[in-house]
Amino acid sequence: MDEFNKVRKEFFVNKKSIYKIAQEYNRSWATINNIVIIPEHKVELRGKRNKKNYVITPEVLCKINELIEFEVTHKVPKKQRFTANFIFKKVKLECNYTGSVKRIRTMVAIARKEFKATNVKTFLNLDFEIGKYLQVDHGEVELIINGNRFIGYLFVGSVPGAVLRFCQFYPTKAAEAWGAFHEECFQYFGGVFSNAMYDNDSVLKINKTNEETKFALELQMHYGFKSIYCTKASGWEKGAVENGVGYCRRNFLAGLPEFNSLTELNIYLVDQCDALLETKHYISGKPLREYLETVKENLLPLNPGKQWGRYDDFIINNFQQFTYQDHSYSVPESFVGSKVKVFITVNEITAYDDDKKIATHPRKFFTGEDSLLLDHYLDQLIKKPGAIPHARVLKIENFTSSLLNYWTKLKDKHGEKEGNLQFIMTLKLKRQSSSEDFEMAVEMAMSYEAILYDGVKSILNQIQIEQVRSIEDHPTLLSDDHFNMDQYYELQGVQLD
Repeated sequence: MDEFNKVRKEFFVNKKSIYKIAQEYNRSWATINNIVIIPEHKVELRGKRNKKNYVITPEVLCKINELIEFEVTHKVPKKQRFTANFIFKKVKLECNYTGSVKRIRTMVAIARKEFKATNVKTFLNLDFEIGKYLQVDHGEVELIINGNRFIGYLFVGSVPGAVLRFCQFYPTKAAEAWGAFHEECFQYFGGVFSNAMYDNDSVLKINKTNEETKFALELQMHYGFKSIYCTKASGWEKGAVENGVGYCRRNFLAGLPEFNSLTELNIYLVDQCDALLETKHYISGKPLREYLETVKENLLPLNPGKQWGRYDDFIINNFQQFTYQDHSYSVPESFVGSKVKVFITVNEITAYDDDKKIATHPRKFFTGEDSLLLDHYLDQLIKKPGAIPHARVLKIENFTSSLLNYWTKLKDKHGEKEGNLQFIMTLKLKRQSSSEDFEMAVEMAMSYEAILYDGVKSILNQIQIEQVRSIEDHPTLLSDDHFNMDQYYELQGVQLD
């Protein structure tokens, strides 16, 4: 009960005098008297009295209605309608309006409602048959990969009604990412959903003609599902995945999480999706794993896996490279000036000369990153040994500690120029052996002090022969459990005892 009613109760019920009530409530006699003598019918209207609006004048109201009517009759696009702030400035200038912008916002909202310029949205509860539908969408995410702050896309597949979700991160939202996600998603759930629901994304639909793209048709033909597209600007039609993108982003990638690689990130996301299966449905209380079993019963069988990508043609420049999205990729020297066909997937870049594969690179996304394979430049470095100390391809190569030690020993014993040349020549031996055999030959060459190219080659040849035939059939290869280096020492002019 407010003070007004308490005062009237004290006077009419408790029969206290106005003077006494004024003392108790620390009010003047006149104030209490006014409260007491007010007629009963006015008490009921208290707080509801109509106040004359001196701010919203007929002129102001007329101008607001005029602007809203203009929008409706001329079918002004929604994003170009008059804002309340624009109308506020207009009436302030033309109608001498002295009130607040807040009051104008209220009047504009009322006017739009009267002119039916604002559509009231209503919704229906939907009940999808579990396992028959998959909703797919993506959202932008910022995180740190291998020390690089990076913006990419979190793709999410959600099963409406079951709260089952699968998500993966890709640095691009191009067709190859959509294809890779479908492959991973169907593998995760163990089959193909009969229907897939999407936005009108430009990867799947051609905006001008509203027809499906070639990629969208290939996707449907390969997996055998039917695509369903939402009405434009009507994301609520696939609310399960809209909520799913927000949920996965908030719960799995909150803040700026750090990962060493994209592979590590996507393994982490799969683990998080698996952990969700151990929770219960927010309405039914049933374990989500039970829903997953129901889903699997309604899935179509999986087709053989497919690597999704697209082809493009490139001319190889004088640096033995082609450039895609500001990142350079190398090929062997013999292809300089030639046109090569390149297959681009979300993870790899592969170059072909007709149908022959000539180079495969991990796809690069971070600023300033290139993929230059050292083997492509070895022949050129042998012809230009003076460039070895400054060659970028050598600076970005991750040599093992064993090879770095071998390179240092070469330069210390034979000088920098000759040491560099011998090192590059030795690296060419990797072309005819496995990395393990090559590393073993280098280690043994250093132990035998036979570190020049010929020494490593001799040891590598004996390793390879030994792997083909048994030691018993070739006793001359070994002498007292050591490799026979006589031929090498003889070539080097070393006096043998």
